[in-house]
Amino acid sequence: MKVYVNGEILDEDKAAISVFDRGFLYGDGIFETVRSYGGVVFCLKDHLDRLYSSMKSLKIRQSLSNKEMEKAVYELLRINNLEDASIRITISRGISKQRVFNISQNEVANVVISAQSFIPRPIEFYEKGINADITHFKRNSQSLLSRFKALNYLESIIVRNEAIPKGSFETIFLNEFGYVCEGTVSNIFMVKGNKLMTPSLDCGVLPGITRKIVLELASYAALGTQEGKFKEEELKDSEEVFLTNSLIELIPVVKIDDRRIGNGRVGHLTQKIHSLYKELVKKEIKN
Repeated sequence: MKVYVNGEILDEDKAAISVFDRGFLYGDGIFETVRSYGGVVFCLKDHLDRLYSSMKSLKIRQSLSNKEMEKAVYELLRINNLEDASIRITISRGISKQRVFNISQNEVANVVISAQSFIPRPIEFYEKGINADITHFKRNSQSLLSRFKALNYLESIIVRNEAIPKGSFETIFLNEFGYVCEGTVSNIFMVKGNKLMTPSLDCGVLPGITRKIVLELASYAALGTQEGKFKEEELKDSEEVFLTNSLIELIPVVKIDDRRIGNGRVGHLTQKIHSLYKELVKKEIKN
């Protein structure tokens, strides 16, 4: 498999960055994960807009323009002969041999893009739903990093791996005030009556691209929307719950901890919104 590294496309076993890279040393960087369908990357513009906005906010010196990044992504897909793929764009601040936290204007971002054939989740996850649990660790809603896809995922890795032996697909965080926040790699949605609800951004959640799309699609399913603050019991009392991210799209949750959601089956509104999402994907890849 070929990998893009700072303007070059190399064999993956020859791809390397410096041991003094700040992403490696400090987690000083950001990333985006995107999915391609039939050789077309879905919502690539939205992901790149978020990436470049984050780079600007974090004062990471850009080494590629937005258009050049898009071109690199598609070139990598072409060279690897990939159509349905998962793609990761990783940006670190660059090299810092002084090993200090100070940000220097001389540091130029390291850019790594990798792609591999997309392996879908088992179909039964979508047909029968998945289990999730709530961790006792809390997300900090005031954290500077909550709105960025930062490189340091240690907190999520720890709690996710605690959930695996329990048979849970995902772990859900509450924030320090006890409000529902997000999963380790997903945004979370609840359905009650004719309303689709999701934690507001000030709860400390990542402004997910799929999250934004689902909120826009809600009206086509005759659903109102509410971004707000919801307690654990409100989540567990929901009629339907589902998770979103760019790779999984929408996955229904039928059990949280020991509590069944609704009747313990995949809800029809979750199915409706997922169907609308798939229609949007088909429309974009045809254009």
